[in-house]
Amino acid sequence: MLPASFQDIREASLPKSIQSGMIRRFRKMRTATQTIEPFEIAVQPEAPRAKRCLACGIMPVKGGRRYCSKECRQQMNWVLSLSKGLLKALNTRYAAFFFTSTHVILDTLPVFSKRISRFVARRAPGNKPAQDLKHLILRSGEEWHDMVHNRTSRSYASFYMLERNQEGRIDPQSIMPDRNSKPRLSKDERSCLKILDLENEDLSSDSLMVKIRHAYKKMAKRYHPDVGGDAEKFKQLSRAHEQMLIWAENPQYTSRKALEDCWSYDGSTNRWSPPL
Repeated sequence: MLPASFQDIREASLPKSIQSGMIRRFRKMRTATQTIEPFEIAVQPEAPRAKRCLACGIMPVKGGRRYCSKECRQQMNWVLSLSKGLLKALNTRYAAFFFTSTHVILDTLPVFSKRISRFVARRAPGNKPAQDLKHLILRSGEEWHDMVHNRTSRSYASFYMLERNQEGRIDPQSIMPDRNSKPRLSKDERSCLKILDLENEDLSSDSLMVKIRHAYKKMAKRYHPDVGGDAEKFKQLSRAHEQMLIWAENPQYTSRKALEDCWSYDGSTNRWSPPL
């Protein structure tokens, strides 16, 4: 586990000779590259666009789809998978990726630090975000390998790159994904929900049982045979009522960790998740 700053080096439980050596090496490396100004830019995810592809943000999508094409989704997933090697080398606990019309941004939070390191690259005209992210990953990976090839330790190469790209103004909590839960329904249960004229949001209500019974009574006034309703529809309504009451007694949910408007990475599972 590596320190994240000079202060962390001094406070670490290491012999003074090792601490002094690490500080001298960092100063030497920083002096050798002092003509290179770190690229800093304050950017935030753009406001989400309705019905836009998650991978390219340009092409409109139809219905409930999240991508403009299978190829666009596969390209983004492939590049994000490519980034896992770099993220492991940087000892990443959490990471987030997002893009604007002008930049691609990769934020990383290493396991040993409470500060985010931000890697940014300008978008190239005509490129999709996945292509620009690939260039950012390959460029950063090449820089890391060059330092290791020049007899810099792997851990120190990671420490140097993270230290140089640190952005103290970003709240680390902003890239820690929240667990999002939603009701899990079978095809038959979704049909029952529709028959009762209920929404998915109703399933998360504390008074779900009351809402199901209220919906049943409201629809029964329309379809009950005694009031001239359709007997077959009333039969379907009664079955839907019973089925949803059973679900409400033991509700099932699916959950995943994700972020709003950002792709999120969890180092404990080594997996990327699309935006919520």
